Amino acid sequence: MVGVTRDARSDHRPRILAHYLAAAVAARLADEGARVCLVLLALRQTGSAGVGGAMIAALLVPHVVAAPLVGVVIDRARHPRWPLAAMVVIFATSLLLVGLLLGQAPLGLVFAILLVGGCCGPAITGGLTSQLPGLVGANRSPRAFGLDSFFYNVASMAGPAIAAVTAAAVNPVAAQCLLACSAVLGAVGIATLPIAAHQTQSGKARPSLLSGAREIMHQPRLRIVTITSTLGQIGPGALPVVAAVLATSVAKPASSGLLLATIAAGSLVGSLLWTWHPIAAHRAPLVTTVSMIGIGTPIAAAAATPSLAAAAVLFGVSGIFIGPFGSALFTARNQYATEANRTQVFTIGAGLKVTASAVGAALIGLVTTMPANALLLLVATSPILAGTLGTVLLTRHPTARNSRHVHEPRPASLPRSSQIGGFLDFWRSNCGFAGVRLSLPAAARRVTSNNSGSMNVPR
Repeated sequence: MVGVTRDARSDHRPRILAHYLAAAVAARLADEGARVCLVLLALRQTGSAGVGGAMIAALLVPHVVAAPLVGVVIDRARHPRWPLAAMVVIFATSLLLVGLLLGQAPLGLVFAILLVGGCCGPAITGGLTSQLPGLVGANRSPRAFGLDSFFYNVASMAGPAIAAVTAAAVNPVAAQCLLACSAVLGAVGIATLPIAAHQTQSGKARPSLLSGAREIMHQPRLRIVTITSTLGQIGPGALPVVAAVLATSVAKPASSGLLLATIAAGSLVGSLLWTWHPIAAHRAPLVTTVSMIGIGTPIAAAAATPSLAAAAVLFGVSGIFIGPFGSALFTARNQYATEANRTQVFTIGAGLKVTASAVGAALIGLVTTMPANALLLLVATSPILAGTLGTVLLTRHPTARNSRHVHEPRPASLPRSSQIGGFLDFWRSNCGFAGVRLSLPAAARRVTSNNSGSMNVPR
């Protein structure tokens, strides 16, 4: 019976993936849209944008605190879909209550409701993504992560747009209610996903609240990508503020939306490139760190151009690297986390990134009187430095280089040129850099080819 079940699931994997993506997008539309809608709601109901900013903080700050708890609840659950769906329903309820109560109830109560909803945020981000390998199979995971990253970017664009249009056409309360309904639809989709039940294993300790954090700190590659991706998010988290300052500095404040749209469009292209040609999973950590350098470098270059159009093009180039960065980060977490703690690793990583982004926005707010080009350099600094640090650690640190992948055996070490070559292979194959020659020893090429063949999905 087990074999029949697995064959049936294999036959329906494309449909299951589409089901997952629809549910995830519905939930994430609410998550992303709330960050705009709360400000509009506060302006209408209280007349204060500061209240809106505080409400957004109340929704985002709990991510990093609640992430381990959310992860352990899902990892311990016999049927993970139920706690996942329940947390999304709680998130939806918090949005609905805030929409109805703001201006009618004490602000303290409104903030408390948002804090509860924010504690469920990690389920919508890392909690959902961590379920993909079980739904599509290990060999299909890299491509599925690319699609997840692609549609996450779609939600990040469409959610705020839906909130703003609905608020303008009707009112912010209606927009908040619409986002809550979207989250409920996502919860229904999650509850009906065929997520496999966790098997109870006698003699093995259940995951604890700190199991995921310990695994991240003890597994060298997980530690490197988690720490560097968190540090690298501080600058990009401030980019919406800096884009507004840059557009205002050239007397075109409305163009800030264009700058952010080009980044989003670039990230969609990057996600599609990864989905079309995902690389071997054991190279994902290096793609993650080098992509951070690619995210920051065009933004730094934009500081040197006086043209807003040129800056927009460079923002788009930066966005192209965001796609493989997210997909490779998901793949690295999946590749090096044990199954028992996988959801915790995903939720902790996602919570740290959300918090780093919020910290970056808050810090840049203290120095917005600086010239726009100086702010762009500040934004670019964190991904460039974090990506460089991570790349050096992955290619030079013997523990990180020789750490074994927990799901399948692989050689203890490869020449450093083959590790760098893995990243260049991805960009050469996707972007047509046919002139790039990689100096790989013949033996290393054979090993690389064999390993990548076991993970890449046929095109």
